[in-house]
Amino acid sequence: MKKLLLSVFALLIFSLAFRSGVVHAAAFALPVEPGSAMNKPASGGSSESGTGSGRSDSADSFKSASIPASISKTLSELESSTTIPTVCVYTKDSAEVVSREEYVECEVYTINCDDEYRLSAVPAGIKVRGNSTAYEGNVNLIRKNQVPYRIKFEKKQRMFGLNSDAKCKSWVLLKGGYDLLKNDVGFRFGRTFLRNGNYCSDGIPVHVYLNGKFVGTYELCEQNQVNGNRVDIFEAPEGYTGTDIGYFVELDNHGELPRFRVSYCGNPSVTDLNGVTKSFKTVFYSIKSDTWSEAQENFINKYINNCFKIVYNACEKGKYYVFNKDYGLTKAKSKQLKKTDADGNAMSPAEIVIDRAVDLDSFVDIFLVYELTMSRDVGEGSFFMCADFSDSSNIKKLTFTAPWDFEWSMLSATTGSYAKVFNDESFSDRFGERSNPWYIILMKQDWFLKRVKDRWTELRTAKGKKKSAVDQVISDERALLAKYKTDLSKPIPYEDNGTVASAEALMKWLEKRIAWMDKEYLN
Repeated sequence: MKKLLLSVFALLIFSLAFRSGVVHAAAFALPVEPGSAMNKPASGGSSESGTGSGRSDSADSFKSASIPASISKTLSELESSTTIPTVCVYTKDSAEVVSREEYVECEVYTINCDDEYRLSAVPAGIKVRGNSTAYEGNVNLIRKNQVPYRIKFEKKQRMFGLNSDAKCKSWVLLKGGYDLLKNDVGFRFGRTFLRNGNYCSDGIPVHVYLNGKFVGTYELCEQNQVNGNRVDIFEAPEGYTGTDIGYFVELDNHGELPRFRVSYCGNPSVTDLNGVTKSFKTVFYSIKSDTWSEAQENFINKYINNCFKIVYNACEKGKYYVFNKDYGLTKAKSKQLKKTDADGNAMSPAEIVIDRAVDLDSFVDIFLVYELTMSRDVGEGSFFMCADFSDSSNIKKLTFTAPWDFEWSMLSATTGSYAKVFNDESFSDRFGERSNPWYIILMKQDWFLKRVKDRWTELRTAKGKKKSAVDQVISDERALLAKYKTDLSKPIPYEDNGTVASAEALMKWLEKRIAWMDKEYLN
Protein backbone atom coordinates (compact mmCIF):
# COMPACT_ATOMS: atom_id res chain seq x y z
CA MET A 1 0.00 0.00 0.00
CA LYS A 2 2.89 2.34 0.90
CA LYS A 3 4.58 1.76 -2.47
CA LEU A 4 1.29 2.41 -4.31
CA LEU A 5 0.79 5.73 -2.50
CA LEU A 6 4.37 6.80 -3.31
CA SER A 7 3.86 5.95 -6.98
CA VAL A 8 0.62 7.93 -7.17
CA PHE A 9 2.29 10.87 -5.42
CA ALA A 10 5.26 10.84 -7.85
CA LEU A 11 2.91 10.70 -10.85
CA LEU A 12 0.95 13.66 -9.50
CA ILE A 13 4.11 15.74 -8.97
CA PHE A 14 5.37 14.97 -12.49
CA SER A 15 1.99 15.90 -13.99
CA LEU A 16 1.94 19.25 -12.19
CA ALA A 17 5.55 19.97 -13.14
CA PHE A 18 4.89 19.18 -16.78
CA ARG A 19 1.82 21.43 -16.94
CA SER A 20 3.64 24.30 -15.26
CA GLY A 21 6.67 24.00 -17.53
CA VAL A 22 9.08 23.03 -14.76
CA VAL A 23 10.50 20.14 -16.76
CA HIS A 24 13.54 21.63 -18.51
CA ALA A 25 13.37 21.45 -22.28
CA ALA A 26 16.57 23.26 -23.22
CA ALA A 27 14.55 26.40 -23.70
CA PHE A 28 17.00 28.10 -26.02
CA ALA A 29 18.78 25.17 -27.61
CA LEU A 30 18.20 25.43 -31.31
CA PRO A 31 17.38 22.98 -34.07
CA VAL A 32 20.10 22.42 -36.66
CA GLU A 33 20.07 24.58 -39.74
CA PRO A 34 18.64 22.76 -42.75
CA GLY A 35 21.43 21.51 -44.97
CA SER A 36 24.14 22.12 -42.36
CA ALA A 37 26.95 19.63 -41.85
CA MET A 38 25.41 18.52 -38.58
CA ASN A 39 22.08 17.68 -40.21
CA LYS A 40 23.53 15.24 -42.73
CA PRO A 41 23.20 11.47 -42.19
CA ALA A 42 26.18 9.79 -40.59
CA SER A 43 28.55 8.10 -42.99
CA GLY A 44 30.40 5.41 -41.12
CA GLY A 45 32.61 6.16 -38.16
CA SER A 46 34.79 4.72 -35.48
CA SER A 47 34.10 3.37 -32.03
CA GLU A 48 37.44 4.71 -30.79
CA SER A 49 37.02 7.03 -27.83
CA GLY A 50 38.01 10.65 -28.23
CA THR A 51 39.48 11.12 -24.74
CA GLY A 52 39.10 7.82 -22.95
CA SER A 53 37.51 4.40 -22.83
CA GLY A 54 34.27 5.45 -21.16
CA ARG A 55 32.64 6.87 -24.26
CA SER A 56 29.10 5.73 -24.95
CA ASP A 57 28.44 5.03 -28.62
CA SER A 58 24.72 4.52 -28.22
CA ALA A 59 22.31 7.12 -29.54
CA ASP A 60 20.28 6.45 -26.38
CA SER A 61 22.88 8.46 -24.45
CA PHE A 62 21.39 11.64 -25.94
CA LYS A 63 17.73 10.76 -25.40
CA SER A 64 16.65 12.87 -22.49
CA ALA A 65 13.73 15.08 -21.57
CA SER A 66 16.22 17.94 -21.26
CA ILE A 67 17.46 17.69 -24.87
CA PRO A 68 15.26 18.59 -27.86
CA ALA A 69 14.88 15.76 -30.35
CA SER A 70 16.65 17.70 -33.12
CA ILE A 71 19.74 18.24 -30.98
CA SER A 72 19.65 14.68 -29.68
CA LYS A 73 19.63 13.41 -33.27
CA THR A 74 22.42 15.75 -34.26
CA LEU A 75 24.69 14.75 -31.38
CA SER A 76 24.11 11.07 -32.02
CA GLU A 77 24.89 11.38 -35.71
CA LEU A 78 27.96 13.50 -35.05
CA GLU A 79 29.38 11.12 -32.49
CA SER A 80 28.80 8.13 -34.75
CA SER A 81 30.81 9.75 -37.55
CA THR A 82 33.68 11.48 -35.68
CA THR A 83 36.16 10.74 -32.91
CA ILE A 84 37.65 14.14 -32.09
CA PRO A 85 36.36 15.79 -28.88
CA THR A 86 33.61 18.21 -29.88
CA VAL A 87 31.99 21.27 -28.31
CA CYS A 88 28.51 22.26 -29.47
CA VAL A 89 27.18 25.67 -28.42
CA TYR A 90 23.60 26.85 -28.91
CA THR A 91 22.79 30.48 -28.17
CA LYS A 92 19.49 31.85 -26.92
CA ASP A 93 17.17 32.75 -29.81
CA SER A 94 19.95 31.90 -32.29
CA ALA A 95 21.78 35.08 -31.31
CA GLU A 96 25.00 35.66 -33.21
CA VAL A 97 28.28 35.91 -31.28
CA VAL A 98 30.14 39.00 -32.50
CA SER A 99 30.89 41.05 -29.38
CA ARG A 100 34.13 41.04 -27.39
CA GLU A 101 32.44 42.78 -24.46
CA GLU A 102 29.03 41.17 -23.99
CA TYR A 103 28.42 37.50 -23.28
CA VAL A 104 25.62 35.82 -25.22
CA GLU A 105 23.48 33.41 -23.25
CA CYS A 106 24.01 29.84 -24.39
CA GLU A 107 24.00 26.13 -23.58
CA VAL A 108 26.99 23.85 -24.07
CA TYR A 109 27.18 20.19 -25.07
CA THR A 110 30.31 18.05 -25.29
CA ILE A 111 30.66 14.72 -27.08
CA ASN A 112 33.33 12.20 -28.12
CA CYS A 113 34.56 11.91 -24.56
CA ASP A 114 34.23 9.76 -21.49
CA ASP A 115 30.76 9.91 -19.96
CA GLU A 116 32.07 11.77 -16.91
CA TYR A 117 33.07 14.69 -19.16
CA ARG A 118 29.82 14.87 -21.11
CA LEU A 119 28.05 18.19 -20.80
CA SER A 120 24.39 18.38 -21.75
CA ALA A 121 22.63 21.74 -22.06
CA VAL A 122 24.91 23.31 -19.43
CA PRO A 123 24.14 27.05 -19.11
CA ALA A 124 26.93 29.48 -19.93
CA GLY A 125 27.81 32.68 -21.74
CA ILE A 126 29.96 32.99 -24.86
CA LYS A 127 31.73 35.97 -26.41
CA VAL A 128 34.47 36.70 -28.93
CA ARG A 129 37.92 37.17 -27.40
CA GLY A 130 41.29 38.42 -28.61
CA ASN A 131 42.65 41.44 -30.44
CA SER A 132 44.25 40.86 -33.84
CA THR A 133 42.87 37.31 -33.92
CA ALA A 134 39.41 38.85 -33.49
CA TYR A 135 40.03 41.55 -36.12
CA GLU A 136 40.16 44.21 -33.40
CA GLY A 137 36.43 43.74 -32.82
CA ASN A 138 35.36 44.54 -36.41
CA VAL A 139 31.92 42.93 -36.49
CA ASN A 140 31.79 42.54 -40.26
CA LEU A 141 35.12 40.67 -40.28
CA ILE A 142 34.11 38.60 -37.26
CA ARG A 143 31.03 37.44 -39.15
CA LYS A 144 33.14 36.36 -42.13
CA ASN A 145 36.07 34.69 -40.38
CA GLN A 146 36.97 32.14 -37.76
CA VAL A 147 37.51 33.89 -34.42
CA PRO A 148 38.41 32.78 -30.89
CA TYR A 149 35.80 32.60 -28.12
CA ARG A 150 35.60 32.63 -24.36
CA ILE A 151 33.02 30.48 -22.61
CA LYS A 152 32.00 31.27 -19.05
CA PHE A 153 29.82 28.70 -17.32
CA GLU A 154 27.35 29.63 -14.61
CA LYS A 155 28.91 26.94 -12.42
CA LYS A 156 32.44 25.53 -12.45
CA GLN A 157 32.89 22.68 -14.94
CA ARG A 158 35.49 20.11 -15.87
CA MET A 159 36.37 20.04 -19.56
CA PHE A 160 37.61 16.74 -21.03
CA GLY A 161 39.80 16.13 -17.97
CA LEU A 162 42.09 19.09 -18.65
CA ASN A 163 44.45 20.26 -15.91
CA SER A 164 43.91 17.13 -13.80
CA ASP A 165 40.13 17.55 -13.85
CA ALA A 166 40.18 21.13 -12.58
CA LYS A 167 36.73 22.69 -12.28
CA CYS A 168 36.60 26.28 -13.54
CA LYS A 169 34.02 28.65 -14.98
CA SER A 170 36.11 30.23 -17.75
CA TRP A 171 37.46 28.33 -20.77
CA VAL A 172 38.85 29.52 -24.08
CA LEU A 173 38.51 28.36 -27.69
CA LEU A 174 41.53 29.50 -29.72
CA LYS A 175 41.13 29.14 -33.46
CA GLY A 176 43.28 26.53 -35.14
CA GLY A 177 43.86 28.58 -38.27
CA TYR A 178 46.08 27.38 -41.06
CA ASP A 179 48.37 25.22 -38.90
CA LEU A 180 45.56 23.67 -36.80
CA LEU A 181 47.83 22.62 -33.91
CA LYS A 182 50.03 25.67 -33.38
CA ASN A 183 48.50 26.53 -30.02
CA ASP A 184 48.37 22.89 -28.95
CA VAL A 185 52.06 22.31 -29.55
CA GLY A 186 52.96 25.71 -28.07
CA PHE A 187 51.14 24.89 -24.83
CA ARG A 188 52.66 21.41 -24.80
CA PHE A 189 56.14 22.95 -24.95
CA GLY A 190 55.13 25.33 -22.17
CA ARG A 191 53.90 22.56 -19.88
CA THR A 192 57.11 20.61 -20.62
CA PHE A 193 59.58 23.48 -20.12
CA LEU A 194 58.16 25.28 -17.07
CA ARG A 195 59.46 24.15 -13.68
CA ASN A 196 58.63 24.56 -10.00
CA GLY A 197 54.86 24.35 -10.43
CA ASN A 198 54.84 27.32 -12.79
CA TYR A 199 51.56 27.46 -14.71
CA CYS A 200 50.90 26.87 -18.40
CA SER A 201 47.44 26.23 -19.82
CA ASP A 202 46.38 22.68 -20.57
CA GLY A 203 44.62 22.22 -23.90
CA ILE A 204 43.14 19.83 -26.42
CA PRO A 205 42.17 20.15 -30.11
CA VAL A 206 38.40 20.08 -30.58
CA HIS A 207 35.79 20.61 -33.25
CA VAL A 208 33.35 23.41 -32.53
CA TYR A 209 29.78 23.83 -33.72
CA LEU A 210 27.92 27.08 -33.10
CA ASN A 211 24.14 26.92 -33.50
CA GLY A 212 24.52 23.85 -35.67
CA LYS A 213 27.20 25.30 -37.94
CA PHE A 214 30.71 23.82 -38.03
CA VAL A 215 33.08 26.69 -37.29
CA GLY A 216 36.36 24.80 -37.32
CA THR A 217 39.11 23.13 -35.35
CA TYR A 218 39.97 24.96 -32.13
CA GLU A 219 42.24 24.58 -29.15
CA LEU A 220 40.10 24.28 -26.05
CA CYS A 221 42.28 25.63 -23.26
CA GLU A 222 42.23 27.44 -19.98
CA GLN A 223 41.69 31.11 -19.35
CA ASN A 224 44.86 32.74 -18.02
CA GLN A 225 43.58 33.93 -14.66
CA VAL A 226 44.16 33.90 -10.93
CA ASN A 227 42.76 30.61 -9.71
CA GLY A 228 43.91 27.87 -7.36
CA ASN A 229 44.13 25.57 -10.38
CA ARG A 230 45.80 28.12 -12.65
CA VAL A 231 47.90 31.11 -11.57
CA ASP A 232 47.90 30.23 -7.89
CA ILE A 233 48.45 33.49 -6.04
CA PHE A 234 46.55 35.10 -3.19
CA GLU A 235 43.34 36.78 -4.31
CA ALA A 236 42.52 39.85 -2.26
CA PRO A 237 38.99 39.77 -0.83
CA GLU A 238 36.70 42.46 -2.19
CA GLY A 239 37.41 45.79 -0.57
CA TYR A 240 40.81 44.83 0.85
CA THR A 241 43.25 47.68 0.20
CA GLY A 242 46.57 46.32 1.54
CA THR A 243 49.43 45.74 -0.89
CA ASP A 244 50.38 42.33 0.55
CA ILE A 245 48.42 40.39 -2.09
CA GLY A 246 49.05 38.45 -5.29
CA TYR A 247 49.44 40.27 -8.61
CA PHE A 248 48.99 38.83 -12.10
CA VAL A 249 50.19 41.19 -14.84
CA GLU A 250 50.33 41.12 -18.62
CA LEU A 251 52.65 43.08 -20.87
CA ASP A 252 50.00 44.14 -23.38
CA ASN A 253 49.59 47.38 -25.27
CA HIS A 254 45.97 46.39 -25.93
CA GLY A 255 45.40 45.76 -22.23
CA GLU A 256 42.36 46.96 -20.33
CA LEU A 257 42.39 49.07 -17.19
CA PRO A 258 43.85 49.02 -14.63
CA ARG A 259 47.20 49.33 -16.33
CA PHE A 260 50.44 51.25 -15.94
CA ARG A 261 53.35 52.40 -18.09
CA VAL A 262 56.82 50.90 -18.09
CA SER A 263 59.47 53.08 -19.74
CA TYR A 264 62.30 50.61 -19.06
CA CYS A 265 64.44 53.09 -17.14
CA GLY A 266 63.55 56.06 -19.30
CA ASN A 267 63.84 54.41 -22.72
CA PRO A 268 67.64 54.09 -22.81
CA SER A 269 69.58 53.09 -25.92
CA VAL A 270 70.89 49.53 -25.72
CA THR A 271 72.95 47.45 -28.14
CA ASP A 272 71.76 43.89 -28.72
CA LEU A 273 73.70 40.73 -29.57
CA ASN A 274 73.56 41.58 -33.28
CA GLY A 275 75.21 44.94 -32.67
CA VAL A 276 71.95 46.84 -33.32
CA THR A 277 71.42 49.87 -31.10
CA LYS A 278 67.91 51.12 -30.39
CA SER A 279 65.97 52.81 -27.63
CA PHE A 280 63.38 50.87 -25.69
CA LYS A 281 59.83 52.10 -26.06
CA THR A 282 57.32 52.76 -23.31
CA VAL A 283 54.65 50.05 -23.07
CA PHE A 284 51.60 49.23 -21.00
CA TYR A 285 51.40 46.49 -18.40
CA SER A 286 47.84 45.48 -17.54
CA ILE A 287 46.83 44.17 -14.10
CA LYS A 288 44.81 40.98 -14.64
CA SER A 289 44.15 40.18 -10.97
CA ASP A 290 41.64 42.02 -8.79
CA THR A 291 42.82 45.20 -7.12
CA TRP A 292 40.76 47.29 -4.74
CA SER A 293 42.87 50.37 -4.14
CA GLU A 294 45.10 52.89 -5.84
CA ALA A 295 47.82 51.86 -3.40
CA GLN A 296 47.80 48.31 -4.79
CA GLU A 297 48.06 49.53 -8.38
CA ASN A 298 50.85 51.94 -7.50
CA PHE A 299 52.70 49.20 -5.63
CA ILE A 300 52.81 46.69 -8.49
CA ASN A 301 53.72 49.53 -10.87
CA LYS A 302 56.70 50.47 -8.70
CA TYR A 303 57.68 46.84 -8.10
CA ILE A 304 57.88 45.80 -11.76
CA ASN A 305 59.62 49.01 -12.78
CA ASN A 306 62.15 48.48 -9.97
CA CYS A 307 62.70 44.85 -10.99
CA PHE A 308 63.67 46.08 -14.42
CA LYS A 309 65.90 48.78 -12.93
CA ILE A 310 67.78 46.08 -11.03
CA VAL A 311 68.28 44.11 -14.26
CA TYR A 312 69.22 47.12 -16.39
CA ASN A 313 71.63 48.72 -13.92
CA ALA A 314 73.39 45.46 -13.07
CA CYS A 315 73.86 44.35 -16.68
CA GLU A 316 74.31 47.64 -18.52
CA LYS A 317 75.78 49.98 -15.90
CA GLY A 318 77.57 47.73 -13.43
CA LYS A 319 75.50 49.22 -10.59
CA TYR A 320 73.95 46.80 -8.13
CA TYR A 321 70.70 47.40 -6.29
CA VAL A 322 68.51 45.31 -3.99
CA PHE A 323 65.05 45.83 -2.57
CA ASN A 324 64.51 47.43 0.81
CA LYS A 325 61.60 46.40 3.03
CA ASP A 326 59.18 48.63 1.05
CA TYR A 327 60.45 47.35 -2.33
CA GLY A 328 62.22 50.56 -3.06
CA LEU A 329 65.83 50.28 -4.24
CA THR A 330 68.99 50.58 -2.23
CA LYS A 331 72.60 49.96 -3.21
CA ALA A 332 73.76 46.42 -2.53
CA LYS A 333 76.33 46.02 0.23
CA SER A 334 79.59 44.27 -0.54
CA LYS A 335 78.63 41.21 1.52
CA GLN A 336 75.43 40.90 -0.54
CA LEU A 337 77.51 40.56 -3.70
CA LYS A 338 79.35 37.43 -2.58
CA LYS A 339 77.63 34.14 -3.33
CA THR A 340 78.42 30.80 -4.96
CA ASP A 341 76.23 28.70 -7.22
CA ALA A 342 75.24 25.05 -6.72
CA ASP A 343 78.62 23.95 -8.12
CA GLY A 344 80.56 26.14 -5.72
CA ASN A 345 81.52 28.70 -8.37
CA ALA A 346 81.46 32.40 -7.54
CA MET A 347 78.44 34.14 -9.02
CA SER A 348 78.75 37.49 -10.76
CA PRO A 349 77.35 40.49 -8.86
CA ALA A 350 74.76 40.99 -11.61
CA GLU A 351 73.50 37.43 -11.29
CA ILE A 352 73.37 37.73 -7.51
CA VAL A 353 71.22 40.86 -7.33
CA ILE A 354 68.95 39.78 -10.21
CA ASP A 355 68.48 36.33 -8.66
CA ARG A 356 67.40 38.05 -5.42
CA ALA A 357 64.72 40.00 -7.30
CA VAL A 358 63.29 37.60 -9.89
CA ASP A 359 62.72 33.88 -10.44
CA LEU A 360 65.49 33.17 -12.92
CA ASP A 361 64.28 29.63 -13.64
CA SER A 362 61.02 31.08 -14.93
CA PHE A 363 62.87 33.69 -17.00
CA VAL A 364 64.93 30.92 -18.64
CA ASP A 365 61.98 28.58 -19.26
CA ILE A 366 59.72 31.22 -20.76
CA PHE A 367 62.59 32.43 -22.96
CA LEU A 368 63.06 28.92 -24.37
CA VAL A 369 59.34 28.56 -25.12
CA TYR A 370 59.25 31.82 -27.09
CA GLU A 371 62.67 31.36 -28.67
CA LEU A 372 61.80 27.90 -29.93
CA THR A 373 58.45 29.05 -31.35
CA MET A 374 59.92 32.34 -32.63
CA SER A 375 57.14 34.45 -31.14
CA ARG A 376 56.79 37.83 -32.86
CA ASP A 377 54.72 39.20 -29.98
CA VAL A 378 57.11 38.56 -27.12
CA GLY A 379 57.61 42.25 -26.29
CA GLU A 380 54.22 43.65 -27.27
CA GLY A 381 51.48 41.52 -25.77
CA SER A 382 50.36 38.25 -24.19
CA PHE A 383 53.47 38.17 -21.99
CA PHE A 384 52.50 37.33 -18.41
CA MET A 385 54.16 37.59 -15.01
CA CYS A 386 53.14 37.33 -11.37
CA ALA A 387 54.31 37.85 -7.80
CA ASP A 388 52.65 37.23 -4.44
CA PHE A 389 53.37 39.28 -1.33
CA SER A 390 50.97 37.51 1.04
CA ASP A 391 52.16 35.57 4.07
CA SER A 392 51.22 32.26 2.41
CA SER A 393 53.02 33.04 -0.85
CA ASN A 394 55.04 30.51 -2.80
CA ILE A 395 55.92 33.15 -5.42
CA LYS A 396 58.00 35.70 -3.54
CA LYS A 397 59.87 36.97 -6.61
CA LEU A 398 58.77 38.25 -10.00
CA THR A 399 57.98 35.17 -12.05
CA PHE A 400 57.40 34.96 -15.79
CA THR A 401 54.48 32.62 -16.33
CA ALA A 402 51.54 31.41 -18.43
CA PRO A 403 52.96 31.37 -22.00
CA TRP A 404 50.16 32.36 -24.37
CA ASP A 405 49.08 33.22 -27.88
CA PHE A 406 51.11 31.35 -30.47
CA GLU A 407 49.11 32.78 -33.37
CA TRP A 408 52.03 34.96 -34.48
CA SER A 409 54.79 32.39 -34.13
CA MET A 410 56.33 29.39 -35.93
CA LEU A 411 56.38 31.29 -39.22
CA SER A 412 58.66 31.30 -42.28
CA ALA A 413 62.39 31.02 -41.48
CA THR A 414 63.56 28.41 -38.98
CA THR A 415 66.81 30.19 -38.07
CA GLY A 416 67.53 33.33 -36.11
CA SER A 417 65.99 34.81 -32.99
CA TYR A 418 63.14 37.13 -32.15
CA ALA A 419 63.18 36.80 -28.38
CA LYS A 420 66.69 38.08 -27.56
CA VAL A 421 67.35 40.84 -30.13
CA PHE A 422 65.65 43.89 -31.56
CA ASN A 423 63.25 43.35 -34.44
CA ASP A 424 64.80 44.07 -37.80
CA GLU A 425 63.83 47.39 -39.37
CA SER A 426 61.58 45.91 -42.06
CA PHE A 427 59.51 44.20 -39.37
CA SER A 428 59.36 47.08 -36.87
CA ASP A 429 58.54 49.61 -39.61
CA ARG A 430 55.53 47.54 -40.58
CA PHE A 431 54.31 46.19 -37.25
CA GLY A 432 55.95 48.41 -34.64
CA GLU A 433 58.73 47.58 -32.21
CA ARG A 434 57.86 44.28 -30.51
CA SER A 435 61.22 43.46 -28.95
CA ASN A 436 61.51 42.28 -25.35
CA PRO A 437 63.88 44.50 -23.31
CA TRP A 438 64.24 41.95 -20.48
CA TYR A 439 65.75 39.35 -22.80
CA ILE A 440 67.74 41.77 -24.96
CA ILE A 441 69.65 42.71 -21.81
CA LEU A 442 69.84 39.33 -20.08
CA MET A 443 70.90 37.28 -23.10
CA LYS A 444 74.11 39.32 -23.36
CA GLN A 445 75.15 38.01 -19.95
CA ASP A 446 77.36 34.90 -19.98
CA TRP A 447 75.85 33.66 -16.72
CA PHE A 448 72.28 33.90 -18.07
CA LEU A 449 73.27 32.25 -21.36
CA LYS A 450 74.80 29.41 -19.33
CA ARG A 451 71.48 28.92 -17.53
CA VAL A 452 69.68 28.82 -20.89
CA LYS A 453 72.14 26.29 -22.31
CA ASP A 454 71.99 24.09 -19.23
CA ARG A 455 68.20 24.02 -19.36
CA TRP A 456 68.03 23.37 -23.11
CA THR A 457 70.58 20.55 -22.78
CA GLU A 458 68.48 19.01 -20.00
CA LEU A 459 65.35 19.18 -22.16
CA ARG A 460 67.22 17.64 -25.12
CA THR A 461 68.78 14.76 -23.18
CA ALA A 462 67.17 11.34 -23.52
CA LYS A 463 66.87 9.35 -20.30
CA GLY A 464 67.31 5.63 -20.78
CA LYS A 465 64.82 4.38 -23.33
CA LYS A 466 62.73 7.54 -23.06
CA LYS A 467 62.95 10.26 -25.68
CA SER A 468 64.15 13.71 -24.73
CA ALA A 469 61.41 16.00 -23.44
CA VAL A 470 61.52 18.06 -26.64
CA ASP A 471 61.34 15.04 -28.92
CA GLN A 472 58.45 13.66 -26.88
CA VAL A 473 56.42 16.80 -27.60
CA ILE A 474 56.83 16.31 -31.35
CA SER A 475 56.02 12.61 -31.00
CA ASP A 476 52.87 13.34 -29.02
CA GLU A 477 51.66 15.89 -31.58
CA ARG A 478 52.23 13.46 -34.44
CA ALA A 479 50.28 10.80 -32.56
CA LEU A 480 47.46 13.30 -32.20
CA LEU A 481 47.52 13.96 -35.94
CA ALA A 482 47.33 10.25 -36.67
CA LYS A 483 44.52 9.68 -34.17
CA TYR A 484 42.28 12.43 -35.55
CA LYS A 485 43.46 12.40 -39.17
CA THR A 486 39.98 12.01 -40.66
CA ASP A 487 38.40 14.61 -38.40
CA LEU A 488 41.18 17.15 -38.89
CA SER A 489 40.73 16.76 -42.64
CA LYS A 490 37.26 18.29 -42.40
CA PRO A 491 37.40 21.61 -44.32
CA ILE A 492 37.09 24.72 -42.19
CA PRO A 493 34.54 27.11 -43.73
CA TYR A 494 36.93 30.08 -43.77
CA GLU A 495 39.84 31.35 -45.86
CA ASP A 496 42.58 30.29 -43.41
CA ASN A 497 41.63 26.65 -43.89
CA GLY A 498 44.00 24.26 -42.13
CA THR A 499 44.68 20.70 -43.16
CA VAL A 500 46.44 17.63 -41.83
CA ALA A 501 49.15 18.38 -44.38
CA SER A 502 49.66 21.92 -43.03
CA ALA A 503 49.76 20.58 -39.47
CA GLU A 504 52.38 18.00 -40.49
CA ALA A 505 54.35 20.79 -42.17
CA LEU A 506 54.33 22.58 -38.81
CA MET A 507 55.93 19.53 -37.19
CA LYS A 508 58.65 19.52 -39.86
CA TRP A 509 59.19 23.25 -39.31
CA LEU A 510 59.66 22.59 -35.59
CA GLU A 511 62.17 19.82 -36.23
CA LYS A 512 64.28 22.26 -38.26
CA ARG A 513 63.87 24.89 -35.59
CA ILE A 514 64.96 22.44 -32.90
CA ALA A 515 68.09 21.69 -34.93
CA TRP A 516 68.89 25.43 -34.96
CA MET A 517 68.26 25.62 -31.20
CA ASP A 518 70.69 22.73 -30.71
CA LYS A 519 73.44 24.60 -32.54
CA GLU A 520 72.72 27.73 -30.53
CA TYR A 521 72.11 26.39 -27.02
CA LEU A 522 73.15 22.75 -26.66
CA ASN A 523 76.14 22.27 -24.36
